[in-house]
Amino acid sequence: MNIPKLRFKDNNGNDYPQWEKKLIKDILKIYHGKDYKNEPNEKKLYPVLGTGGIITYIDKFLCAWECVLIGRKGTINKPQYMKTPFWSVDTLFYSKPKLKQNPKFQYYLFQNINWKIYDESTGVPSLSASTIEHINRFIPTYAEQEKIASFFSTIDKKIENLTNTITSLENQKKGLLQQIFSQKLRFKDKNGNNYPNWEKKKLGKLLSITSSKRVHEADWTTSGIPFYRARDIVSIFNNKPISKIYISEKLYEECSSSCGKISENDLLVTGVGTIGIPYLVKKSDKFYFKDGNIIWLKNSPAIYGKYLFYIFISSYVQKQINMMTGKGTVGTYTIKNAKDTNILLPCLEEQTKIADFLSEFDRKLDNQKAQLEHWQQIKKGLLQQMFV
Repeated sequence: MNIPKLRFKDNNGNDYPQWEKKLIKDILKIYHGKDYKNEPNEKKLYPVLGTGGIITYIDKFLCAWECVLIGRKGTINKPQYMKTPFWSVDTLFYSKPKLKQNPKFQYYLFQNINWKIYDESTGVPSLSASTIEHINRFIPTYAEQEKIASFFSTIDKKIENLTNTITSLENQKKGLLQQIFSQKLRFKDKNGNNYPNWEKKKLGKLLSITSSKRVHEADWTTSGIPFYRARDIVSIFNNKPISKIYISEKLYEECSSSCGKISENDLLVTGVGTIGIPYLVKKSDKFYFKDGNIIWLKNSPAIYGKYLFYIFISSYVQKQINMMTGKGTVGTYTIKNAKDTNILLPCLEEQTKIADFLSEFDRKLDNQKAQLEHWQQIKKGLLQQMFV
């Protein structure tokens, strides 16, 4: 079928002609990138593009026209688009649109191609110019190409704005964490007075720190009680999906009988891999976790759980973790390390104000991330419906 599910009308409200099946080489020409390392770079006028984006800047350009780019080796499934002069490295193809072909449309066309099925290597993913040029696709008239390109450009602008907002908020959050935990920014009580001075305390003196009972990989199941590893805690922290692993209800009860069950405001901290990443247990949580890989800080009346979470992601605690586990090595954050970790402890009322303030900031940040995900999904769906 050479008609997409969703189409634009022309300026008179009529359908555009049917799309024609063409080879990629009929709409653009593929060019190889080149090594840039011997080129002058004093003025740094033009970006050098690799498969992951801009690498550096140099004084010469390789291409001065608007075009779509695609990886030759390595990252082959992330098309790029440029409309200003640039240099392309030898692992990145660039192109030149042929007469009456819209390069921005070609960029969105390339986003709708599953490049991995054209991978020609058993090792590092690779594409050849010939393979790209001989891919068949249905192509609309130039007028319809322009409308499609303009439409998706509007969506991309929305996505770009949301991405920039998220980056700005994340930078603001880093600044707030630094100011709060260096005590440059302090809260007042309800009468406008300062709270008492903060105390420096070792975590081992404030709460119980332990881990779980060992569960062997042979006991993992495909249903039952969720079982988290350190990598899963990291994924949850970064709002990424996890590989779902479970243990049986019976094993969960057996293990919990000796070391207890997690409860609201307990803090779990990764001890291996990406170390020092916290997870604050919610009221509705019911899961088990890998022994040794995750350190378990049981909640205490002396510490507001959300406050403990935020100070753990602050540079004040993260610097201690880096020192304890060794820089440049595969470190491990142990129960002993956790007990020896110092935290700054305001009174409980100020802890609560700090944590609630940062939680509200996180809600704004999460809202922006949810909007970004929403628009990314809209774009994905429209790409599927507006191309054939």
